[in-house]
Amino acid sequence: MAYALPPGCRLYDPARDKQWAREVYQKAKAVVEEVLSSAGTAVPSRKVKEAMKRKHSVLCDDSIRDRSYPQMPYWDHLVSTAIDALQRQGKVSKADNGWIWAGAKPSPSAITDKIVREVLEKHKEPTSVPTSTSSTPEKTHERLKRIMVEIGIRIGYYTETEHQGPQYRHDVLWKQGQYKTPSHVIEICEGGLLPKDFDALHWANDPRNWGAKGILVVTDEKDFEKATKRFAGQLGLVVVKSNTVETLYKIIDENPQFLMACFR
Repeated sequence: MAYALPPGCRLYDPARDKQWAREVYQKAKAVVEEVLSSAGTAVPSRKVKEAMKRKHSVLCDDSIRDRSYPQMPYWDHLVSTAIDALQRQGKVSKADNGWIWAGAKPSPSAITDKIVREVLEKHKEPTSVPTSTSSTPEKTHERLKRIMVEIGIRIGYYTETEHQGPQYRHDVLWKQGQYKTPSHVIEICEGGLLPKDFDALHWANDPRNWGAKGILVVTDEKDFEKATKRFAGQLGLVVVKSNTVETLYKIIDENPQFLMACFR
């Protein structure tokens, strides 16, 4: 059943609302920078949008609705678009619990999310593979997951971890925007649990589902041989060794444009 617009509401009109949308977008970028750069920690999208609404209440007209998601005011969509644009420019980084400003220097103790902490450390020492700040040794699976998240961020993707999809829970997703379908699905295999990863990547790669490219990162030589045979001749599905991923991470700062050309 089609969504019925509330009384007084209408869908965004590209011709009629062009100037308004441009102004909202520009104001949103400024608000994102102001909120994130002063926070010193990760800020959820919801909080950024609340700040936008408070500061520019007249511009944030709830009666103009998104054409694809009519339940959503279009200004809300424009704030998300502004965040995505700043992420592609390397000014904003995604964390599991929100967004951080790349120029901010928050205290690591104030950030509970491990991925955000490692991204900040990576910015300080761009040629080193991140290490956990915890006194407890970090598991290989978690380290590789963080590395794939950081690679995704550095080449301009919106990233998610431990995403529960329609069929499988995926280790890492790369997306071209917060509300986009995943373009890359990454599974990390440590200890021979290949069947689950095979099934998850085949499902994600199926055009009837996400049609995403699949990357399987393995830590074991035997798993690499098995996975290489399994993926032979299947476009969009690749297997890579963990040491190759770590090497890629070390050189990413030398030429991120090259990596973007390869992956996007």
